[in-house]
Amino acid sequence: MADSKVMKLRRTLHQSGVVEMIETQFAGLPGPPGYPVRLVLLGLVCASYERTSGNLDDAFEIMTFGTSEKLRAHLSIPTCDIEDQDAVNALYNRFHRAWTRMNRLLDAAPHQRRSRLPRAAGRKVAAQWNSEHGQPALRRLEELANRLVTAPVRIAFVKGLMRHWRGDTAIDTTCVPTWARPHTRKRSALEASANWHYKGGGDREFGYSATLAIAAHADPDRAGRYPQLILGMVLHTPEKDMGRHAHYVSAVLAQITELRGFTAADRAYTKLLPENFHRPMRALGYMPVLDFTGPQVTSARAEGHHQGAITKVGRLFCPLTPRRLLDLYSQIRSAKNERERIPLRERLQEIEAYALTRKDTLDDRGTERFACPITKLNCPWAQEREGRGAPPKREPVPVVINLDAHRERTTHPASRPTVEPPTLPLAERPKCCRQSSVTVQAHVMPRTRQELPWQTPSWALAYQALRAHIEGGNGRLKSVDTALHARERRQPRGRVAQTLLSAITVMVHNIKELEQYLAASKQSAITGLDLEPNDVLLPYPTISLPVPPRPPVLSRSP
Repeated sequence: MADSKVMKLRRTLHQSGVVEMIETQFAGLPGPPGYPVRLVLLGLVCASYERTSGNLDDAFEIMTFGTSEKLRAHLSIPTCDIEDQDAVNALYNRFHRAWTRMNRLLDAAPHQRRSRLPRAAGRKVAAQWNSEHGQPALRRLEELANRLVTAPVRIAFVKGLMRHWRGDTAIDTTCVPTWARPHTRKRSALEASANWHYKGGGDREFGYSATLAIAAHADPDRAGRYPQLILGMVLHTPEKDMGRHAHYVSAVLAQITELRGFTAADRAYTKLLPENFHRPMRALGYMPVLDFTGPQVTSARAEGHHQGAITKVGRLFCPLTPRRLLDLYSQIRSAKNERERIPLRERLQEIEAYALTRKDTLDDRGTERFACPITKLNCPWAQEREGRGAPPKREPVPVVINLDAHRERTTHPASRPTVEPPTLPLAERPKCCRQSSVTVQAHVMPRTRQELPWQTPSWALAYQALRAHIEGGNGRLKSVDTALHARERRQPRGRVAQTLLSAITVMVHNIKELEQYLAASKQSAITGLDLEPNDVLLPYPTISLPVPPRPPVLSRSP
């Protein structure tokens, strides 16, 4: 490798802070220092950059024989005669022991991995990782992985490469297969905390799941104006704490930048408990853009009432909304493809006149105020209610209007739908009809409420764009240039090894993404990421620090 590339990767690695954290733990151990762990990590980064490999033999070859003599002297890299096989084997054993020692220091459940454990013993190892006892080691490992992944991201923010990014993100979980056979009835896998990752099409792979957050945009006009970096990563057991991991990567990002935008996730996240995903994400200031499952739209429990208003797909509708319009949501959910949904969405625009209008944003208790859609409907109940108060100062309704003026045409009473309510005394009418506005608590529709109403044109544009970005990011991570899906290129066993190697792979992917962006911007890919004397790198945030709250904002269309 060229010396300039090695030094660039070394600077990024040290700016992540991972080397200092691990060497601090090594400092208190007895015995000789052994092979420097900083060179082991640098070798793995170089192997991932040069050979798309996370195997120790490739890292050892690059560090020992793939660098110049001048660089080896500058970095104090141990070397030997390549013709002396015994010396090469001895040096590689030192290299391997340093890697093994680091893994044991970070492992929550150290055990031998040369043979498969009995199934009961394997379950105990997995429980140590996923239970409360293993949380300190798990949090430390998550921090190390995110330090690696976000090191290029923090550099990009300092260099101003993300100035055109508006804070929109997309979150998804992808499979990271491992070099191990799956569990059997009697024997556990060599990766004791791994399991089956089920894909959307019904296929499955054995390994871990990686929760990723990618920089995206809901506005198609912003394409190509910033590098689409992976903003965070957590490697975990499939289907374990998906909401907490999504909140973790978002909380780290929330302390790196003040930007908040839309956050898209697939239907697997919509089904999570509100306290695990929806409420924490909204508390950080992000605006979820979510799709709904069939039961959330078509089941009998999908529709209810609150304060007299009809609750459906996260919205409040007038009690007199026609049934044919409410049933359009079920038809859209049952549609097989986008060609069938487009005409249904056009018909769905009629229901906007019946939707309650948000009057006030969230307060400190998480409640909102919604007003009666009297400005969009001709309703005798609403007119009677308004007539009981002070006489409004209204101008006479014009008899002749200009049909070319959109505002004049749409605000005329003749253009509004007219409802015919039954004859009921005031005390028996729904509460939302007896008063001009109602209060909606935070616990009402916590999974389905979102800034962009479901299946509206703005929602469809934002959701499809953000989902396309995360799927494209997954595709780039699994391409031949990154090969995150190639288990043969990541053979070291253990959750610590798989987490560190996957994080290094994603970090190198971010570096290459920045290099391509700099090359497209006519800047130097080698020196474009170097910090100037007046540049201050943002420190890596700790999850224990409180995230500064952001004031609630009104919904914005992409």
